[in-house]
Amino acid sequence: MYCDIDKWEYPAAWKAACERIRPGGLYICDNVLWSGRVAEPEPDPDDGRPEWTEAIVEHNRAVSNDERYLSTIVPTRDGMFVALRVA
Repeated sequence: MYCDIDKWEYPAAWKAACERIRPGGLYICDNVLWSGRVAEPEPDPDDGRPEWTEAIVEHNRAVSNDERYLSTIVPTRDGMFVALRVA
C-alpha cells in the first residue's frame, strides 16, 4: 500500500492499512520527515500546520512500534517510510 494523502489523515491511514497488509507486503508512506519538522521537540505554532506535524509524528511512532512490521525511513526527498510486514 502507498500512502500520500493529506498529512493529518496519516494516523487513520495506518490504522486502516496495517491489518489489511499480508505478511510479505509493504506499506510505503511519503513525506514522513516533513522538512525536518518531525524532529523538533514541539511543533512550531507559526508553521501554519502544526497539527499536520503532530499527525505525522503520531503516524511514524505507530508504524515503528508495530512489532508485525520491519520498518525504516529512507531519507530520500522528504522521507519515505517503508515497512515490511513480517508477521
